[in-house]
Amino acid sequence: MSEVHDPQKCRHCQGSGQVLQPLPQMNNMMLKMMCCQCGGAGFTVVCTSCLGKGTTGKMLNFEFMNFSFPVPEKCSACNGWGKLAAARHTPVKRKRVDDMTALEMKEELRRMRRKVTGTKAELRERLQHVFETNDRGWATRCVPKVSAGQYLESGTFRDVFVMTFTKGPRKNLKGVYKVFKDPTAENLIREDLQAVAEAGRIIEAFNEYNNEHCRQRGQPARRRVYLNQPEVWECGERKVLVEPLIDGTYAKFNSNSGWVNEGYNMMQALSHFSFHFSNGQHLLCDLQGGGYDTHYVLTDPAVLSVNKDFGVTDGGFPMMRNFFAHHVCNEYCDAAWLRLKRPRVCVQ
Repeated sequence: MSEVHDPQKCRHCQGSGQVLQPLPQMNNMMLKMMCCQCGGAGFTVVCTSCLGKGTTGKMLNFEFMNFSFPVPEKCSACNGWGKLAAARHTPVKRKRVDDMTALEMKEELRRMRRKVTGTKAELRERLQHVFETNDRGWATRCVPKVSAGQYLESGTFRDVFVMTFTKGPRKNLKGVYKVFKDPTAENLIREDLQAVAEAGRIIEAFNEYNNEHCRQRGQPARRRVYLNQPEVWECGERKVLVEPLIDGTYAKFNSNSGWVNEGYNMMQALSHFSFHFSNGQHLLCDLQGGGYDTHYVLTDPAVLSVNKDFGVTDGGFPMMRNFFAHHVCNEYCDAAWLRLKRPRVCVQ
C-alpha cells in the first residue's frame, strides 16, 4: 500500500524544499537554504503516531540542578514535530473511468481485487460501482467453525475477527466478520445496513461531483471512494456481518464527535459534501479505512441525522453542529456547499 495521506505542500517554501536567505553582511546576495519548516521535503504528512500533536500525552520529570518540573514526552516517530517529511511524494496521474482503456480498467480492477473479465462497458460499470461486496458466488453461510477466525479488535458494540474465504472469486483472501456482543441486538444489524445504504448513496454522488469538477477544469481525476458493504451471514444461531479485509495500513480519517485527522483533506470534504447533498439533513462521518494511489475504501461509517434515524452511532443535530465547529474547508470543498451557520462545540 502506498502513502495513505494527502501530503500537504509546505507554505514556507511552496513545495520546493528550499528557501532563499540573504548572506550575513551581504544583503544583495542570496543563498538557497533547506526549508526548516518541512526539512527540505517540500511536502509533509501528519504523524499518525501522535495525530499531529507532537507529544504522547505523557509527562516526564525534567531535573535541572535542584529543580524538577514536568515536561510533555515527545513523540518518538516525529521527534515532537507533529508531521513527517514526504520527500518521495510524486503526484499520481489519475484518469477518469470514462477515459480509461479496457487494459487500464482491468489493471485497476486487479489492484482492487475485483473481477477483471467482461466487456469494456462491464469493466467501467464495475469500477464506478461504489460498493465492495462478497457476492458473485459466495456461500451465504459461514463455515461451521467460524470461531476459528483470529481475533482482531473490539468496538463498543462488536468484536471483529479475521478469517479466510474458502470459495468464490476471493478464495484464499482475507475477510472479517463482526459479531455483536449482545446476541439479541439484531436491530443493530438493521441500523448498520441502513447507514451503509445511505453512505453509499452519498459516496456515489461525491464521486460524480469530483468527476464533473475535474472534467470541467481539465484537471487529473481525483481518487474515487468505495465502501465495504457488509453481508449478513448466519453462524450457528448468531448473525454476523462479513466483508473483505482492507489491505495495508488502516487509518481513521474523522470521528462522529468532531475529531478530524488533518492529513486527509478529501475525507473531510466528503463529510462536508454529505451535509450539502442531503440539504442539511444528514452528515457522513466516522470515516475510516484504507487510502491508495487511485482510491479510498471505507468501512463502518456513521451517519448523523436531524431526526436520529441511524441508530446508536447517530449523535443527531448536536454532533452535526459539533462537526462544523471543528471543520475547516480545504481544496476539495466548494464554497457553494451548505454549512451550519451557528456551529457549536459540544464535544472536545
